[in-house]
Order: sequence, then structure tokens, then C-alpha cells
Amino acid sequence: MDIQVVGRNSPTKTVIEAASIFLAKELKLDKSKYTLLISTQRGLSKDEGMKGYVTRIGPKCLHMNLDSGIGVERLITTLAHEMVHVKQYAKGQIKSSKSCKTNYWMGKNIRKEYFEQPWEIEAYSKERVLANKIFHMIGKYYAMD
Repeated sequence: MDIQVVGRNSPTKTVIEAASIFLAKELKLDKSKYTLLISTQRGLSKDEGMKGYVTRIGPKCLHMNLDSGIGVERLITTLAHEMVHVKQYAKGQIKSSKSCKTNYWMGKNIRKEYFEQPWEIEAYSKERVLANKIFHMIGKYYAMD
């Protein structure tokens, strides 16, 4: 998977780059033909009511937008959650209609409340485990100092 983090160089961009590459390997996406563009937007939570989202912007191209103002721990957890959605798109588990108003999970049209949607159930169930792997690696890195 080709991952490109858009934006000026900053510690946040560096964290997102390293964590997204790690998560792609964990989710077995490293050999995927998809391109993932990741951008950040301060205030996304306040303005849109979400910490992040993933959308398809081309046949094999996805865009992830993350709220850059939510703190590093929440940012990594949100990145992990959204990377599960990237996996779902890349493996064809979830598909959206052209209008993005209808979602298909494993080929079936799904109309459920947010927390009952199967793609959200999977993402929430994996986000903490994936994020904890990153926090564990960060802890080992700082323990070496």
C-alpha cells in the first residue's frame, strides 16, 4: 500500500506516517495496490462531529482525514480505527454507493444505526488492540534512552 501523509512536516505528521505504515503491516495491507492519502484538519471533531473518516476517492485510492487537535493518544487510536476501515475497503468487505448514502457489507445492503453497523463493530473492536501495539513500541523506544 502506498501511504502518503499530506501536510507540512511536523511531529504529528511523523507520528501518523510511522503509525500508518505499522498498521498497514498489522492489517496485512502492505502489499495492497491501494493508495492511501492521509490529511489532518484541526477542529474536525467540533465541526463535523467525528475524529476521523475514510472515503474512496478513486478506484484504488482512499482518503483519510484525521482531527489533528485531539492529542497523540486519541489520534493514534483514531488512526487505528480508520485503518480498519481502509482494510475493509481494500479487501472489498465494504463498498459505498456513488452517492455514499448506501453501504454494502460483504455484498449486502446494510441500513443500521452507527454503532450497529458491522464495519463500525469491527473497527471499534480492533482499534484499542492496534493502538496498544503502537503504544507498547513507543514505550520500548523510550525505555532504551
